Amino acid sequence: MIRIFKKSVNILKNNSLFLQPLLLFFLTILSILIFLNGRTIFMPARISLLTAFIFMFIAYCAGWFHIIKQGIISYNKDDSPQEIAEKSISNFKKFFEGVGANFLKLFGSFIILFLIYSVVIFAVTKLCLVLYGKPEIIYDIQKYNEATSNAEKLNILNSIPVYTQLTFMKWVATLYPVSVVLNFFMVLSSAAIYFENTNFIKAIFKAIIFFFKNILICIVSMLLLQAIYIFINFISMLIGVNAISMFIVTVLITIYFTYYLILVFCIYYEKTKNNSDNRTELIG
Repeated sequence: MIRIFKKSVNILKNNSLFLQPLLLFFLTILSILIFLNGRTIFMPARISLLTAFIFMFIAYCAGWFHIIKQGIISYNKDDSPQEIAEKSISNFKKFFEGVGANFLKLFGSFIILFLIYSVVIFAVTKLCLVLYGKPEIIYDIQKYNEATSNAEKLNILNSIPVYTQLTFMKWVATLYPVSVVLNFFMVLSSAAIYFENTNFIKAIFKAIIFFFKNILICIVSMLLLQAIYIFINFISMLIGVNAISMFIVTVLITIYFTYYLILVFCIYYEKTKNNSDNRTELIG
């Protein structure tokens, strides 16, 4: 288990180029939002923009997942610095190859997983309404998000009644773990698509089987990744809200999501590569 965690860190260190697709995606979305800020957008244009965003996101993921897969397969701890650099550049050049090869499979997978995600979250939300009641904290959250300083945010939090805070915490304690597992499962099913070279329906079932067969490392990985994410949020709260801090947080989030993907893909590859080798030999 520790070996896989170390390997995923080394793959990230050896392939800093893998950060670029996600960073470029964030910058692209930010540029679009800045351009649209203050403009009146009619419904047909909104639908067109949303559709374009979805297709662009899936295209980015198709290429990004592909180069990460290549980075994992080609990793060798004994490589020299020159060999590491050559492999990293070679893998990064396969980005568009991955878009063409995996776009449709990933598109189908995302649709199915989005439906599963929506149904599960809807069911858990209804359960929370029955168990805890409606959280009367929405207006306070809006004010909190609009606050410009940490002191102002703290005052808003202190003004919320204790009962309301407890109800909200119960909601979070129920919804958050569910969303964490679903997010992990979505990445795991993508790993199944790439390493098993299968369609999205089979990949989802393979991911379910894999999760329960390797539940210990999956749970430890989820806990580790969430601890890192909480730490990044803590850092963002400490440094406040300004252009420099937003850039720092964006870079940290980019590193986090890239490591998230590498780790999950690496776990899937390490735990299934013997089976994949056997299948390759049979086919050959």
